[in-house]
Amino acid sequence: MSNPLDIYMRRERITDAVMAAAIGKDRSLVTKLRKGSVRPTIEVAGALERESGGAVPMQAWLARAEKPAIRKAAA
Repeated sequence: MSNPLDIYMRRERITDAVMAAAIGKDRSLVTKLRKGSVRPTIEVAGALERESGGAVPMQAWLARAEKPAIRKAAA
């Protein structure tokens, strides 16, 4: 499943190493973010938004957050 970061980087032909250098993080973090195996901190999400010119908005990561389970009240 693609996410906004993966879509942006594929479209712009940006490597994980280049994006990692741009945001000041390790390449392995960018790889994990693209695969969706981790979510960024607020600081990293902000850096991705800035470096992508808004193509990868911070809100995209919030929308992907898991929704809490809803418990039914005992009858």
